[in-house]
Amino acid sequence: MNADAREPESELASEPGAVPAGASPAGASPAGSDGALRGDRLLRQIIEVVSGDLDLGGIVQRVAELVTETTGCDICFVHLLDEERSLLTLAGATPPFDELAGSVELLLGEGVAGWVAQHGEPAVLQDKWADPRYRYIPALKGEDYATMVSVPMIHRGGTVVGVVNMHSRTRREFSDADVSLFCDVAHLLAGAVENARLYSRLADREDALERFAAKVVEAQELERRRLAGDLHDGISQRLVGLWFHLSAASDATGDDWATVSRQLAAAKQLAAEALDETRVAIAGLRPAVLDDLGLGPSLESLAHGLGDVELEIDVDPCRLAPHVETALFRIAQEALQNVVKHASATRVRVELRCDDPGGGVTLVVSDDGRGFDTSAVAESSHGFSYGLASMRERAELIEATFRITSAPGRGTTLVVTLPGAQSRS
Repeated sequence: MNADAREPESELASEPGAVPAGASPAGASPAGSDGALRGDRLLRQIIEVVSGDLDLGGIVQRVAELVTETTGCDICFVHLLDEERSLLTLAGATPPFDELAGSVELLLGEGVAGWVAQHGEPAVLQDKWADPRYRYIPALKGEDYATMVSVPMIHRGGTVVGVVNMHSRTRREFSDADVSLFCDVAHLLAGAVENARLYSRLADREDALERFAAKVVEAQELERRRLAGDLHDGISQRLVGLWFHLSAASDATGDDWATVSRQLAAAKQLAAEALDETRVAIAGLRPAVLDDLGLGPSLESLAHGLGDVELEIDVDPCRLAPHVETALFRIAQEALQNVVKHASATRVRVELRCDDPGGGVTLVVSDDGRGFDTSAVAESSHGFSYGLASMRERAELIEATFRITSAPGRGTTLVVTLPGAQSRS
């Protein structure tokens, strides 16, 4: 590759480059007493920057500018390491390369920066074109620069969080003191990166907590709405009928004991039905079997209350976190109520799988009923009549995935899958 086809790499190589001793040429780097003063001033300025801001992009950008202003280098690149993806990403640079932030990536071990990040050691390349670790990236215009220094950003505990690269247009030497100063800068920046990341994670968790609280309130309101509907459509209607029959018995005249007896019998029947529905409502609020025996037996009890349908139950015995058991029970309860109210099914299957190798849990409720068009329901406010919103909300509250498949005339299958970490936490 000829010189005008090459470019500077804000990246790295693959074996430690020797760090030469000796004084740097005039204007090359902050050597000597004046250089020491400039180095101290640089470190103080960086401390001010990292102490006064938690915006990672702004910190990285300002540090890159301070490094070039103080050290005599022509350009500075800062790459941050994503450990999960083993990837370095350009996070900031001196102009005009600052516009490339976020768009240049290197695998761990790739180029000089990748090598430095992998080994946690600085690399000094007086002639980067002769070093096999160097990788040319056209966007970074490496052909304009000859010498580079790359140092790791090491946080407490020896964790590498990124790499700082400095480039010079002319070939030059860097002293041990120069490289030491660059390492000090990188260490300060590493602390700022970790602090900014912690702050970002904390902000994300606070946002998640707010969303969770909102979902809890919404779920409570949905539950209250459901309970109010059950009381209105069931118990209150029975009580109204009971009142009419007792009034009719009271209004019977003379010796019309037949009318009195008939009205009292009807009132007694309505009272019994109201009592049964009250017990069902109480069980719906918090079924005792859920606390006593766990989710599996609770699902069996729930399914057996369906009435005249062919029932297939296959549940694994397992105890889960109380809030998880409650959420899965409510989802199954809503799904089975839909079977009774809407499906006209002849066969229902309830399945609970707790034997996932990763500790996960899967709940399945399926029927052979009339089914429905899921896309049409999703786009319509009538979706609430099927309780889909409520079930989905409950699944999201426990970080489970919710999936429902159905089609007219082809039955309905509901699947809730919960990862192992959430199921027992």
